[in-house]
Amino acid sequence: MYPLVTSCAAPSAKTAAALPAVTLVDTAGQRTAFPDDLARARLTVIVFYADHCPCFRVHEERIREIVRVYGPQGVKVLVVDSEVSATPAGDAQAASERGLPAIALDPGARLADALDAEYATYTVVLDGSGKVRYRGGIDTDKKVLHDDASPFLKDALDDLLAGREPRVSEGKALGCALQKR
Repeated sequence: MYPLVTSCAAPSAKTAAALPAVTLVDTAGQRTAFPDDLARARLTVIVFYADHCPCFRVHEERIREIVRVYGPQGVKVLVVDSEVSATPAGDAQAASERGLPAIALDPGARLADALDAEYATYTVVLDGSGKVRYRGGIDTDKKVLHDDASPFLKDALDDLLAGREPRVSEGKALGCALQKR
């Protein structure tokens, strides 16, 4: 088991409530309806985004890698902006300039609140029924990527795709507080 590390923020210990019936629209115009569309992917990864967060910027390379490696295996990756200042134009520009997947807006932070997301880089893996299978950080890196980081998200995806329970089901989220209100 990997050690938990000191972080900008700790994940919530609460269990996620039932997902709200909400439809998010991303900067490419794609709609994702919760919880209905979850069954269309083997797993859904939700990574909460904040434009101002240096921890998120450091992890952009890892997010692109998750999309590249796990997308073809039926894993949907959603980068979600739940911040009060989020705009479609601003998120579209950020996604384009930074090579991110399209960013979905979460007006009113309904999805973030349901999943107890309080920090950027907070990541949740949902199965087709909406059950949280992993929550927390992408890995143990904070300000610089290291080859020897504990890859919490990657390990959870590998385990779940192989039909096993994740080695680590909760890891530390390393990011700035989301400005939801």
